[in-house]
Amino acid sequence: MASNSQMTTKRLLVGAIDFGTTFSGWAFSFKHDYDSDPTKAKTKHWQSKSGTLVTEKTPTCALVNPDGKTLRAFGYDAENEYRELLDKGEEENYFFFKRFKMELYCKMGKDLKRDMTIEDEFGRPLLAADIFGMSIKFLVDDMLNNAGKGIDGIIKPSEIHLVVTVPAIWSDAAKQFMREAAEKAGICKERLTIALEPEAASLYCRHVHIHKPGELGNVSMDKLPMGTKYIVVDAGGGTIDVTVHETGSEHTLKEVKPASGGDWGGIMIDKEFENLLIRIVGQTVFEKFKHEEKEDWIDMQREFESRKRETTVDSDGENRDENTCITN
Repeated sequence: MASNSQMTTKRLLVGAIDFGTTFSGWAFSFKHDYDSDPTKAKTKHWQSKSGTLVTEKTPTCALVNPDGKTLRAFGYDAENEYRELLDKGEEENYFFFKRFKMELYCKMGKDLKRDMTIEDEFGRPLLAADIFGMSIKFLVDDMLNNAGKGIDGIIKPSEIHLVVTVPAIWSDAAKQFMREAAEKAGICKERLTIALEPEAASLYCRHVHIHKPGELGNVSMDKLPMGTKYIVVDAGGGTIDVTVHETGSEHTLKEVKPASGGDWGGIMIDKEFENLLIRIVGQTVFEKFKHEEKEDWIDMQREFESRKRETTVDSDGENRDENTCITN
């Protein structure tokens, strides 16, 4: 976390970048808003522009120009422009990357180096640091453009502090890679904090109300006795990690059990969906469909994502075991 010298009163705005495996987004809070309500933060609703899908994050997709150095589009816009390129038969002139964050997890402790490359949808490599840097820069710029719409004057860079969150189970090398990618995006290290995702969530929950079984009304975690232990489960698109925290003094916490987990995130559901299609039509037909009908494949993925979001703890399933308990 940032030191007191970093987070001085001169910081008028704090912005956060959630760079996820499947979806990414941003949030920001002005100092005066935080002082009145620590949970008050502004986010963006992203529209797919095809269908009715609206999400608080945008797909982690990057479309890079033929020069391999400049970003053409990110998120839903990257998917949409990629589809247009497919219609024109010009897709091979560009680089299209999707869900590339998992490359850092897959190469932790093995081949994670500054000159590491990642392959796009066509198997063509580009420098990973460039792809991450361009993507983070897009999210930061988009956030600051939206933040500037609600104020008079210009926010100076020295008045902004930025936070980039990372999974707790990542190696030090992977965390350092994200720090350098953020600096490559133009964020100076004096205004940058690399925060662990479960710690950020835990600190936020200190300000929200919770319901304790057997008690009437709600209480806030901030009112829990010092030394209270609780489990934090971070279930993301790529990874899931579990850790145990303990309440400390105001705005502090203690890690009782270090995070543990693995690559069991939401993309595993997507993989099972693909396996289902393979069982129905066969591997050959499925691969031909993915590579020759890319536009339809993108539409199918979006529709499946929309259906997943409609699923709740109360949703019925024909094959659900009566003894299975599903919790949110």
